[in-house]
Amino acid sequence: MNSIGFWSVIVILYQTIICVIISWFTLSCRLSPEPTELHEVTLMKLLYLYEPEACGRIFFYNYTGEVQGNTVTTVVWPMKNDVAGGFRSKIKVWLSLHIVWSFLSILNMLVKDRPCGLYAVLLPFTITGLTMIVLDMVYGILFLIDARYTGNENDILEYLNRDVNNIDSFDIKKLNVKKGDTMDTSWISVLFAYISFRGIVQLIINFWIVKDNYFNGVETYLASYDRPPGRRKLYSFSVPARIKVLVYFHAKHFT
Repeated sequence: MNSIGFWSVIVILYQTIICVIISWFTLSCRLSPEPTELHEVTLMKLLYLYEPEACGRIFFYNYTGEVQGNTVTTVVWPMKNDVAGGFRSKIKVWLSLHIVWSFLSILNMLVKDRPCGLYAVLLPFTITGLTMIVLDMVYGILFLIDARYTGNENDILEYLNRDVNNIDSFDIKKLNVKKGDTMDTSWISVLFAYISFRGIVQLIINFWIVKDNYFNGVETYLASYDRPPGRRKLYSFSVPARIKVLVYFHAKHFT
């Protein structure tokens, strides 16, 4: 057991636990909009956290806007939410990668000093970690792109209803209202982008975890073949070990 491996497991596990909790609440439809909650929270759920088709339940939303100086009110309900559906897909990928990375981090801590650990554990651990980092950045950029189209309440409804008629209403014409609540809501997508980037600091820490474990593992792997010949351990399945022993033997006896 080594300190780098131990602390890597701790950091990766707590991120995995958070991901499991968020995934459970989202995928089990525990984050459905509630009448008594803040308007901003409802919009957040409406945009990302609640997909009516997957959850099997429609949520009715009171929408108030202004047409030619007159205030109009209607009730709308998303029949399908492609944005929230995309977020559910992201959550599933995140959850899968977190579980795999946690499992590999534990294995890496346990078998780090064995020659087989480089190919069997360390390389998959490194690849999974790098994939996670790249995915976090890509998802963060996608959330920032969403911010361009979610500036206020009306923009969010239009964004959910883009290209296809995903939203129904008692009066479909009132969905074309161009002036409604002007309160800025682009912060919702920016917040999700910030979470995807893991507050920047955690993203940097994850990169250090991948980098330090990789170089430490490679160093340990190479050091295992620098022992005196009488104490050297040979593994028949290790091709690099055979090559290094042959080079050592040739240098010792023929030069």
